[in-house]
This record gives sequence, structure tokens and C-alpha cells, in this order.
Amino acid sequence: MSKYNNIRLDELPPEHPLRQNPFVAPDGYFDDLPSRVQARIAPKAKPAFRISWSWQRTMASLAGASLIAILVWQTLPQRQESIGNEALAGVSNDVIAAYLDEQGINADELADSQQLHSSLGSDTTAIQFLNVAPTEIQQLINEQSLVNKSDRDS
Repeated sequence: MSKYNNIRLDELPPEHPLRQNPFVAPDGYFDDLPSRVQARIAPKAKPAFRISWSWQRTMASLAGASLIAILVWQTLPQRQESIGNEALAGVSNDVIAAYLDEQGINADELADSQQLHSSLGSDTTAIQFLNVAPTEIQQLINEQSLVNKSDRDS
């Protein structure tokens, strides 16, 4: 007796898979085959610039941003506040006079200008200290308007 069971194909029923023709393609297979092949081999469009992100890149970015922030913080000039009266109280009058002479400032003119600025108060009261009569102001306005009008006409 043989250890193999020999089966004859003609003994199998016609619907059995072994009796089917193995070289038959499904209907329409070869009709769309070229377009399927072209679709598979067409080059895929790659982005022009692609960045892959990692924790190392994140840490390097944070370190760089921190360094820039520290440099900006250190290089920004500190705002200088005005010197208080108690700081100037320790400075002698001779030192102040020497400083003003060095800067070319006359102490008398400085005192007069400070009195004038403190007494003016606002722009409306400044006209009172100019010793100008209202008729002179009106005359100057009229002269300026005539000059401007003649400039426009020419």
C-alpha cells in the first residue's frame, strides 16, 4: 500500500478549487493594470522643509531662548531716578558752583530761569510776564496773515 493518497482530478467535483484553472485573471484586471502600476511607482511629493522634533531639540531651543532672555535682561540700561534732596544735602555749595562753572552755566541765570519757570504756572499766565499789549499781538497776527496771503497768491 502506498503512503500517499493519489487523487485524480477528474474524480473531483467541477466546483472544487483544484479543478479550476489557476491562470485565469478576474474580469477587467488587465484593463486598469497600467494605471494601478503608475499610481504605485509615482514619486510621492515630499515637503521642502521637514523638521523632526525631539526632546533634545526642545531642550536646546529652551536653552537658547533662556540665554537670549538673560542677555537682554543684563544689557538693558537701568532707569536712573532723580537724585533726592537728602543725597544733595551732603554736597557743598563750592562743589556745586565748581560743577556749574565747568558746565558753563551761570548760577544767577539758572536761579532766574527757575524762578521764571515756577512763576509761569500755565501757558495762559505766561503772556502776562511778556509785557506785551493785546493790541501788539493783534497787529502781529494781522501782519502774519497778510504775509501768508501774499505767499499763497504768488
